[in-house]
Amino acid sequence: MNLIVRNIAESCSEQEVQEFLKRELGHYAKNVEVVDAGKPSAYATVELDADVPYVGEVIARQIQGKHLGGLPLEASADLFSDDESPPAH
Repeated sequence: MNLIVRNIAESCSEQEVQEFLKRELGHYAKNVEVVDAGKPSAYATVELDADVPYVGEVIARQIQGKHLGGLPLEASADLFSDDESPPAH
């Protein structure tokens, strides 16, 4: 299960974002990947060490609104793993 974190300040480096999320998420963060650090489109994908879907939503709510680089973060849980595709619309 993955957690997607958006609204990352352009002033934040990849390392700052990784350290912040690892500190906030503790043992739940298996892997943190930051995409487009330093750009307005920056976001992070966190691979969560949790198998129960609702845990991702709880973790997303805890990160939602925390400030990093002066901006409130936006977080949501991705209920689909790499093995599963989202249902077609």
